[in-house]
Amino acid sequence: MQVVKRGIRAFCRGVRFFSLSVGLTAVCMLGTLGIMGPGAAQAMEASAFNGGAVEPQAAPVQACDANVGEMAVVPLGSAFGIKLFTDGVIVASLSDIYTESGVCCPAAEAGLQPGDYLVQADGMEIQSNAALAKYIGVSGGKPITFLVKRGEEQFEAVVEPVYGEGAFKTGIWVRDSAAGVGTLTFYDPQSGVFAGLGHGICDMDAGGVMALKSGEPAPITLCGVQKGLPDSPGQLRGYFASEDSMGRLLANNETGVYGILDQVPDGTPIQVLPRDEVREGAVKIMVSIDENGPRLYEAEIEAIASREQPTKNMVLRVTDPRLLESTGGIVQGMSGAPILQNGSLAGAVTHVFTEDPAMGYGIFAQTMLEQGRAITAAQSGQDAA
Repeated sequence: MQVVKRGIRAFCRGVRFFSLSVGLTAVCMLGTLGIMGPGAAQAMEASAFNGGAVEPQAAPVQACDANVGEMAVVPLGSAFGIKLFTDGVIVASLSDIYTESGVCCPAAEAGLQPGDYLVQADGMEIQSNAALAKYIGVSGGKPITFLVKRGEEQFEAVVEPVYGEGAFKTGIWVRDSAAGVGTLTFYDPQSGVFAGLGHGICDMDAGGVMALKSGEPAPITLCGVQKGLPDSPGQLRGYFASEDSMGRLLANNETGVYGILDQVPDGTPIQVLPRDEVREGAVKIMVSIDENGPRLYEAEIEAIASREQPTKNMVLRVTDPRLLESTGGIVQGMSGAPILQNGSLAGAVTHVFTEDPAMGYGIFAQTMLEQGRAITAAQSGQDAA
């Protein structure tokens, strides 16, 4: 009970949320999803375990058998980059504009709030930050009618640009994309879909999962690690290996990201452990720490937090001494790392406790499998229509 209480106290202090500006964009990656920063080398700060490999990859590499069981998937554990573009642009913040007649904020006066999605301007789809900035700049002060999404609500807001500081402005700061790095959880031979992260990519202002317009998984090269400490989570460092895409994203929701890979991953399918069969006790975490690929590390499920809610299902503690020595435990970018129990896939790592980086949350693998197959079914229905 003391362990569980310690875990709950750690969470109450706050599961770590990370944010960073990328040009005109900014993103809050929930839990242990890494974040990309600007720079000539496109340096990314992400999470993964470091230290000597404990065991070789979880299973010998071989082609997937199409005739696998109903609940069988190929565990992955490899780091990957994520490029995500939103449906419209997100209002990141509002600011005052200094004009000859005084200080004002047309966007605020029109009722816009941080976290709103601007989908259309005068009936035209908003494609990017740059496109919107250009449209406002040449408006000549003419009122612009925005189609706005706020949660489940959709409405119109009329904003009248004002001239100040050398240009027409509305007082809106927006972003249209996110980039980062996480861990692939599994590939499902039945649906042909991969799952990763175990949590959604969340917008820091809207407080919810970012609406996906398009996106892609991308290869990355890992190049270093920063050890996690209490109240200072660690990070794995890396960069995009190329401009190439590994496939396309189909969905970003509270249980993870899902998509199609251009190449079917090699590996031996294993069974997904049903939610009600996941137990407290020893497990192995499968994760990439360098160019050598996924390896297994020792950990323990200390408590089952909930079998009913979609996320934060189990409290996890890293026990591998070499892992603790080199990384302090769970670090940024490890979101999605497979959790193996008795040879089956029990779940994926999702969050780190800031108070104790050796501890974190995990999600049930069955939940991610069900989500992936539901997304595929919905996608097939749309294609058929």
